[in-house]
Amino acid sequence: MEGKPVTVRALRERAKVSTDAASAWLRDHRPSRDVPPVPSETLGRVLEPLWSAAVAAARDEQAEADATERAALVAAEADALTDLEAMTVRAETAEAELKGIRRELDDLSARLADAEAARDEQAALVANATQEAAAARVSAHAAALAAAEAQATARTLREILDTVTAKGTRGLTPE
Repeated sequence: MEGKPVTVRALRERAKVSTDAASAWLRDHRPSRDVPPVPSETLGRVLEPLWSAAVAAARDEQAEADATERAALVAAEADALTDLEAMTVRAETAEAELKGIRRELDDLSARLADAEAARDEQAALVANATQEAAAARVSAHAAALAAAEAQATARTLREILDTVTAKGTRGLTPE
């Protein structure tokens, strides 16, 4: 059938018969599956060089495929090692930066603690100064009251003294 495979459809179209007839004919005329063994004694001399060449070509092909695959694996491994080295460098850099940040954080924490301690000290000084100022105001007020009382007492004593002196001078003066 001109190089085309023999199928029920192809046979039916070419012979212009039914599908059943084409199927039956193919069953009846199918080549037998009992194939005799190859006469190796007769064909051995002819096929041996061909077989040897085919095996050598297959081995060469396989060796080339293995070499290509091996080269691809080596290149992939080299790329992976390069990537690993780059990632290692980045990790080490990040770790060094992290250490620097931690040192900076520790320094800032210490400075914050110092600032808080200074603030607390200043707050204590302000509270103490406020108490002292309040005490001073109370003392000043008490002193002002005492001074006013002393002035009043001094006036009173002067008046008494002036009165006593005036009476006593009258009584002491010859009349």
